Amino acid sequence: MDDTAFAQRLETLCRATLGGTGPLADLRRLSGGASMQSWRFAWGDELLILRRMPDGMRSDDTAIDSGALDLDGQADVIERAVEQGVMAPAVRARLVPGDGLGEGFIMACAPGEALPQVLLRDPAFADALSALPKQWAEQLAAIHSIAPATLPQALSYRSPADMVTDLETRWRELGGVSPIYALAFGWLERALPDPVEPRLCHGDFRMGNLLVTPEGLSAVLDWELAHLGDPVQDLAFGCIPSWRFGRYDKVLGGFGQPEDMLKHYAAITGAQVDPARFRFWLVYSCLWWGVCCLIMADIWRRGDQAGPERLVIGRRVSEVEIDLMLMLSDELAAVPAPMDWPDCDVPAETGVPGGAALADAVSLWIEGQVAANARGHARFEARVAMNALGMAARDAALGPRFRSSQEGRLGILGYDAPGLATAVRRDPASVTPAVHHHLRRLAAENCLIDQPRYAGLAMARSAWT
Repeated sequence: MDDTAFAQRLETLCRATLGGTGPLADLRRLSGGASMQSWRFAWGDELLILRRMPDGMRSDDTAIDSGALDLDGQADVIERAVEQGVMAPAVRARLVPGDGLGEGFIMACAPGEALPQVLLRDPAFADALSALPKQWAEQLAAIHSIAPATLPQALSYRSPADMVTDLETRWRELGGVSPIYALAFGWLERALPDPVEPRLCHGDFRMGNLLVTPEGLSAVLDWELAHLGDPVQDLAFGCIPSWRFGRYDKVLGGFGQPEDMLKHYAAITGAQVDPARFRFWLVYSCLWWGVCCLIMADIWRRGDQAGPERLVIGRRVSEVEIDLMLMLSDELAAVPAPMDWPDCDVPAETGVPGGAALADAVSLWIEGQVAANARGHARFEARVAMNALGMAARDAALGPRFRSSQEGRLGILGYDAPGLATAVRRDPASVTPAVHHHLRRLAAENCLIDQPRYAGLAMARSAWT
């Protein structure tokens, strides 16, 4: 569907469901959002957001979790949350097949900024960030207080044990081979918390899914992963390293510490959060995101190949390897000596250009001729393409050397790669100091290819060398 036909169909829907004469104006696709399209537009004097399934896609094609709600289910949960005082944008209209727009809904456009890179760096939001731990706790407490009996039956519930089993099954189906992920699955299995009474969980409560103005929190967005479960999962989810956006030491969303939020949550709910339960859900959520990265790559391979964004996300599995090693290292046999940091120097190239040089050349051209002149979503896509080419260039230049080093270390340890993953999954005692050293080095080598500027990598270098 071309842009003109899309706008005409959206205008027809607005006339029928919202009333008035419009006009429809300023229709613009918002940047980001690998799983769903979001469009902002004006209908008369009202700013609105359209959440829409991409053309030709189904909910199960784009879902990163088997329990994810379709857009109609999300609208149901949002309406119930708004009734209970949660700061979610009101649903204004729903798409139906006759609209010709696919699956989705229109909601109010709340004021504020969602991009963490802006919120965490712009001094205009400093006061809002200082108040955010309390508002974070208030919103989660309100969500968790909603009676499950009043919620849509489409909401799923799985016990923590089932969640770990399902996640590991999905990881293996996707071809997961990382011994660090295998180690984490074993840790989770041994650290399972007791089940609790299921409550409504947002499932994706983090920086990036919150709108913030200089005055404070204004809206909670993206309810796709809402489900019934352990409220502590919600409390831990926004603290995983990938949601700190470069400020690794600020565990709560890159701006604070969990204690800043948990004390307010306890005061509101009367429920003290068990540190061991919080740690379980922190490790689980970190590992869940790593598996989601593999799922993104799988979605691309299954046909959603409009751009490289999903494949780029698929390479973020190595960030999670770094995070898991930092999280779990205090429970592993100590490495007696500092680790030699992997050599990332690339020899100067002569003769016929290699793959790394070709990828670098195309990336530089995109930066100067495409990204520099693009705006909005097109600029975002150009940046994603540059990231993909950077990964390809580093893989070509560093990958053979790193893989040879890994094979050499495995030979000394007496394992092949699958054998090591099986051993560390089954028995934590198999993680000897030498194995621990190998896992650290493996995580560093992988991340240096995929995300050399990842904040966790600098943290690991400081801790391990």
